[in-house]
Amino acid sequence: MNFDAEKRIHESLPKYIEALKQLVRIPSISFDNFDKKFVLESADAVKEMFQKAGFTNIQFLTPPSGRPTVYAESLTRKDKPTVLLYAHHDVQPTMREALWQTKPFEPILKGDRLYGRGTADDKAGIITHIAATEQVREFLGDEGPNLKFIIEGEEESGSAGFESILSEHAELLKCDAVIVADLGNFAKGVPSITTTLRGMSAVAVTLSATKAPLHSGSWSGPIPDPTQALCRMIASLTRDDGSIAIPHFEDGLVPPTEAELASYRSLGYSEKTLRSEAGVLAGTKLTVPEKEILESLWRRPSIVVTAIESGSRVNAGNVLQNSAYARIGIRLAPGMDANDCTQKLVDFLKVRVPNGLESEFIIEDGANPFTTDTTHPFFKKMSDAMACAYKTETKFIGCGASIPGAELFRKTFGDIPILLVGIEDPECAAHGENESLYVPDFEHGIVAETLFFASLGQAQK
Repeated sequence: MNFDAEKRIHESLPKYIEALKQLVRIPSISFDNFDKKFVLESADAVKEMFQKAGFTNIQFLTPPSGRPTVYAESLTRKDKPTVLLYAHHDVQPTMREALWQTKPFEPILKGDRLYGRGTADDKAGIITHIAATEQVREFLGDEGPNLKFIIEGEEESGSAGFESILSEHAELLKCDAVIVADLGNFAKGVPSITTTLRGMSAVAVTLSATKAPLHSGSWSGPIPDPTQALCRMIASLTRDDGSIAIPHFEDGLVPPTEAELASYRSLGYSEKTLRSEAGVLAGTKLTVPEKEILESLWRRPSIVVTAIESGSRVNAGNVLQNSAYARIGIRLAPGMDANDCTQKLVDFLKVRVPNGLESEFIIEDGANPFTTDTTHPFFKKMSDAMACAYKTETKFIGCGASIPGAELFRKTFGDIPILLVGIEDPECAAHGENESLYVPDFEHGIVAETLFFASLGQAQK
């Protein structure tokens, strides 16, 4: 191939980093209690980047929430394959800003990491797609693949309107393959393709005992404490070993094959590594043995209390609280159904509400688990491109997180290859404080996608 992708991309890297910084400066948090104007500003910024790159048919695909998905095209010829490139321009809240070592929305390059909310998850994915398209278009012109872009505006808040977007615009988005640039590598410098995702759902539970908080000295005793009641209910969800106690909750679970388990073992992941990457305190004991860590993370369900509230830590007093609230999140392994499992959880909790307390259960939108068949030739092409870019073997891994769009793409387009890649790494702190992007892998990711596109087009120009 008479095309030095590595050299060209390395020379252009400062430009791509500046483009990423431009997007990171926009606080495009997509949750309902944040100002939507910043998501609109972010969508406008992505649209402007597409315009400057010379893409065509640029438009907003707007869901009921009003948070736009941005669409664009870079088409070549009808006889060339069409790849749909996905990323998202919205971000998570900043969490505890006091713990940030830099300002969340002022991107700063420190050593080989770029810090800021959205640097890794997932605004780097947007720039990767644009940069790789720019490179392969200059190299192959109309001999390269047809490329379509779909940059979502509410992925972090659950992708509630994404299914309607795909359904309404299925013909516009029609493609031969999808690249979802919203995942990560197993470790820095280790190129990885994700083949399984856990599903997710959540239930908000509120228990109420009285109309208002009461003086604990005057009223506690005969009146039940809703906070303790809720804690007992939550504790009943799992056994002492951490396994889920809800009957038939795991009936649909599809266990990993021996080949998959062998692949997990080949990664050499240790308890020491987990403790270091996750910041596990020295006295905390894991719920599974070392050899089962990856299987537990990728192929088993979990239940986590993501928020709990009763009174105020800052203004704590001698009060019998009138109500208690918890948000209970569930992660679902391949084979499990989000709606069925969520209803089982709700039914399990309802019969355990004590003392006739008033209860409210609110079910959030969920997403089913995802698995993919890696035998399609596109997976080999992507694996080879990544190995060439990173100078090391590509790994096929699982992921314990959820990407609602992955299963929706399959539902919309049928059994086409859906390649889950990305440039997050275990140190990037996505969703947490001090999120950062490992810049060398940002560069490698652009090279890999460029080489993949080139492999779909003409081998020599």
